[in-house]
Amino acid sequence: MKRRKAIKKIGLGLSAGLVMPQFLASCAKDDPGPEVPYDGTVAIIGAGAAGLYAADILTSKGVTVMILEASSQIGGRIRSLRNQTNIPAESIADFPVELGAEIVYGSDSRLGKIFSVLNLQTIDLSEGTENFILGTAVDTAGDWSSDPDFLAVQNFITSLSSYSGAAVTVKQAAAGMSERALALLNSQVGNFYGTSIDKLGAVGLAQALKAQEHDDKRLIVKSNPWQDIVLSRFDSVLPLVQLNTAIKSINYSADPVVMTDTNGNEIQANKVIVTVPVSILKSGSLAFSPGLPGTVTSALSRIGMDACVRVVLDFKKNFWGETTSFIWGARNSPLNLNAGIARSEFNRTLSITIYGTKAAELSAKGPDMVLDILAELDSIYDGQGTLYIRRDINTNQIISFIQDWTREDYIKGGFSYPFAAASQEDRIALSKPVNDQLFLAGEATDIYGDVGSVNGALLSAERVTEDVVKSILGTEG
Repeated sequence: MKRRKAIKKIGLGLSAGLVMPQFLASCAKDDPGPEVPYDGTVAIIGAGAAGLYAADILTSKGVTVMILEASSQIGGRIRSLRNQTNIPAESIADFPVELGAEIVYGSDSRLGKIFSVLNLQTIDLSEGTENFILGTAVDTAGDWSSDPDFLAVQNFITSLSSYSGAAVTVKQAAAGMSERALALLNSQVGNFYGTSIDKLGAVGLAQALKAQEHDDKRLIVKSNPWQDIVLSRFDSVLPLVQLNTAIKSINYSADPVVMTDTNGNEIQANKVIVTVPVSILKSGSLAFSPGLPGTVTSALSRIGMDACVRVVLDFKKNFWGETTSFIWGARNSPLNLNAGIARSEFNRTLSITIYGTKAAELSAKGPDMVLDILAELDSIYDGQGTLYIRRDINTNQIISFIQDWTREDYIKGGFSYPFAAASQEDRIALSKPVNDQLFLAGEATDIYGDVGSVNGALLSAERVTEDVVKSILGTEG
């Protein structure tokens, strides 16, 4: 409990930096010096939310930091369509369209508080209407209220955080449900948490949900692309980022730690924070010398990260409902967000997110995946998907945008999820410092229930910087 309170103090202490970050980067003449006196350098691998926030915290305390980013842009799995080059103008809506993280989970979560302090206007998705698909029929919760399959799924979801059964998958925990019910459950739970219900562990998920401390609101930002928000919020540390610097090995057998990039260049630092996705840690593309401790590798073996595809489709007509927020239950498009809700009069865009086995199947099809998605929408909405899909007036090609995170070299998927045998102890194992020189951060290492989200990444940054500061000062954890 003391550790949790200490972390909260770090977060609250930085809140002033949300408004005036320049105050944290400068010292008055009579300033007694840095809060944390340290002659060494901390290297942070990854310029996503966790890496940037960790750098922000450490530099505010006077610690010298460098940020090494493998790709050519900042933000990690935060990526906005407007910020990309070579995108046809007609494919961009008049509201933010996100290719990665797009929903704020919890108005009082770390991310929710940042948006609040920055005075960003948000849309509460609960004010919209959720639609649910069972078989090929779509209706609201009220219309499905007497359907036993619908009720079985919603009751299962409601009781998930209190699950105390065997270490099995969600599908096994939901034994007895019909196929149409399982398809909806896979959409609302399996796909929602980054995979499918035949892989997602019930125990690990339940423990994470129980650990969450924020409210259950789901918000979207009205007019600001997330990538711009990140660049603005962390502008003071952006000069510390070295783009196109992919680290392939870390030798932490001595001080300083020696990192080698893919071009053979050696970079030295005294402590290293690694924020890369679980998929990269498990792929072997980042080698550690000595190897990671058995407690870490064992924990990693019980945590997965599956394929992920985001598909953005524009239509000439909104045929699913102007006030609809989510459409749940489709097999080819398990998570459909009505991206323009309460943001534009041109409310005709679906933001579709697919994880797990289905994402891998669609990824293998390339651009043709759009035809599979449209075919299913046609079966549910009487052919309106193909009828109203926007096409280029010159080529008659469907206007769409596909972000295949599976094919991103330095990400390779969506976000972490627990296998059946996993528990919160595995997240805790990943969060432990190694030799007071190597520290892991990122959403997969969050121990407060927000894995798989930007909230989790931010919380991991607060936790890891506390550990780094303790290692510098020689204080006990």
